[in-house]
Amino acid sequence: VQKEEKEEIFEQPILLEPEEIAPKEEEQSQEEPKFKTMLKGIVEQEYALNDISGLFKSYLTHNYEKGPLKNTTLQMSNIMNWTEKFDKGDSDFAYDYNTINVGIKGQFRSEKESYNLLFDLTPDIHDNFWHRLVLDAFIQTKRIPHHTVQFGTFRPTVGIEGTQSPFLLQFANRTQIGRNFGNARKTGLKISGDYKYVDYSLEGYSSDVRYSEFFPGVEGVAWINFKPLANIEEKAGKLKIGGGIQAGDRNGVHYNVGQAAMQYDYKRFELRSEFAYADGSNGSTGLSNKKRWGYNATIGYMITKKIQFLLRFDDFDNDRDVKHNNSREYTAGINYFILGQKLKV
Repeated sequence: VQKEEKEEIFEQPILLEPEEIAPKEEEQSQEEPKFKTMLKGIVEQEYALNDISGLFKSYLTHNYEKGPLKNTTLQMSNIMNWTEKFDKGDSDFAYDYNTINVGIKGQFRSEKESYNLLFDLTPDIHDNFWHRLVLDAFIQTKRIPHHTVQFGTFRPTVGIEGTQSPFLLQFANRTQIGRNFGNARKTGLKISGDYKYVDYSLEGYSSDVRYSEFFPGVEGVAWINFKPLANIEEKAGKLKIGGGIQAGDRNGVHYNVGQAAMQYDYKRFELRSEFAYADGSNGSTGLSNKKRWGYNATIGYMITKKIQFLLRFDDFDNDRDVKHNNSREYTAGINYFILGQKLKV
């Protein structure tokens, strides 16, 4: 955020010649081109779709000359929905501000350690504001080669969309697997490794979700991805085949979720698919002892550098003990990346 400094002009009994005034007019006239140049650079720049850094990052970052911190960046994000429903000639327009996030992040002086604080300020009369206020609050280090160690509050690795930020989702809503089994912030420790042909994570948490109660039990998560095309990605595309398990106990209720997933990207084409089988779960929709399962597949194609077309099939059984209980969703959508992931519709 830039602050304009205004000069206070005091009247003095001094006469100024025209040539003495001219330089100030030139200084003022130079301000507008600089601002226009900045905006033009932002609009015309090409943004990678895996880049989640915010707009105006350089202007929202403060660098420290001394002390344990190297820098701090202010982060703000918002997701809005507009819907128009038609029913028997009548229409109903609705606006939903479903995500308002504010926080700070940055690096420590060593540059191998970083921190992240993110708060949810979205109004919601159906939820406890203080329980969901803190989204992310963690410190991470990359001192071990090929590894990241993370401690604090964040999303456990449960599937593809259950772990993703809402600003990187392909559609406005998560898959049924993602919103039932994942997308829950928990407090714990995560050790993740990233190598050429494999990446993995080993994680341990309190089974509490969003500070709703103090240490009601323990949860463990393990996930592994294989990358068989890592040596020929430029010719054959990027392929990840993986799976994992989440198991824990919360107030005497045991739960475990097994998952498998596949991701493939080749030029303009992408494919995502997930399968999950649960005997109890502890995701963002709450603790459940139901036996549930589901699968989904999403196909995407970049029509241009800024326009993406998507199709999704999503099937979910909310209770395997009840017959004919499946919920199926068919979704088609278009993403228009105005400024990459930083501004899209």
